[in-house]
Formats: sequence, structure tokens, C-alpha cells
Amino acid sequence: MPRMLRMPGKDVLPPGPKRDLVAELFVHYRLAMRPPLPKIAALTGTESNPQKVSRETIRRLLTGTTTSQWGVVDALLLALCQLQDRDPDGRRWPEPDDSRWDENDPTTCREHLRRLWNDDIDGLEPDEAPATPPAAPVPPARQASGGWGGTPQSAADDPWAAGIASQSTPQTRGYSDEPPF
Repeated sequence: MPRMLRMPGKDVLPPGPKRDLVAELFVHYRLAMRPPLPKIAALTGTESNPQKVSRETIRRLLTGTTTSQWGVVDALLLALCQLQDRDPDGRRWPEPDDSRWDENDPTTCREHLRRLWNDDIDGLEPDEAPATPPAAPVPPARQASGGWGGTPQSAADDPWAAGIASQSTPQTRGYSDEPPF
């Protein structure tokens, strides 16, 4: 019989952003009655949860040995919430009789986990985290002569601009990993 996972001790996973992320995942894992990892993995990759996550990745996330892409962490949350019959976009502590309930905190399970995930990625302690994410820097425009600054070229004159714009979707804003040729 497979061994049930336990929250790593502070000697294995010291206090900090990663421990906070793992502790939040463990809240949902415990509320789902510590299901076997294959059962959690089977709930990922379905129509309602399209991101497939392996049981090894789930184990690594719950033990704090890895930090994965948001889609993978979110898929784990969706599977655990499905096992709890809970809405991941519902209030984190929905019951007024729960000691953790705060009527002034409308944070959802997903929002809170994403904040912890970002803090872990950035290496920030919760009290150091910015209230709002900083705006992305805007590079200076290229000059028609090929230098930086001055009058920008049109997208039609820049073969890189057209490729990036056509590959960008709301979920994948930014640069593609694919080479331009």
C-alpha cells in the first residue's frame, strides 16, 4: 500500500515562500482526505481540467521539491477541489463559523494560491510582496536607421514584430520559444 504524504517538516522545508505554497496545497490535500496520487492525477487531463499532471509531479509539488508552471499548480488545485466538491473560485474560507473566516477577505482559493505561487517564484516573503505587480518595462523604439530611440519602424518593416504578434494569445503573451526561422 502506498504511503500517504505528510507535510514536510521545517528541517526539510524551512519557513519561507515555498513552505507557504506547499502548506496551502496541503490544506486542500487534507480537505480532500489525502487521496492517492494516481487518483489526483486521473482527475487532471479531463475536459473540466485539461492540464494533465503526473503523480510524480504532484508528489514533488506536495513535498516542496519542485515549483512548476502555474497551469500545473492550478490543475492540482482543481483536482483537489473536485475531490472536496469545492469551487476553486469560491471564497477561501466560506463559512462564518470557521475560525479563519474574515468577512473583509473575499480572496478565493485560486487567488490565494496564485499569490503564494508568485511569491515562491520571486523568492518573496509575504510581507515583502508588492500589493500590485509592477508594470512591464517598455523598450525604447527603434530608429529607422536600425538604432535605438527616435522614430519607430512600422511592424511591416520589422520581420520580428509580425511573428511575435501573430503567435501571442491571451494565455501566452510575450515571446515565443520558437526560433524565427
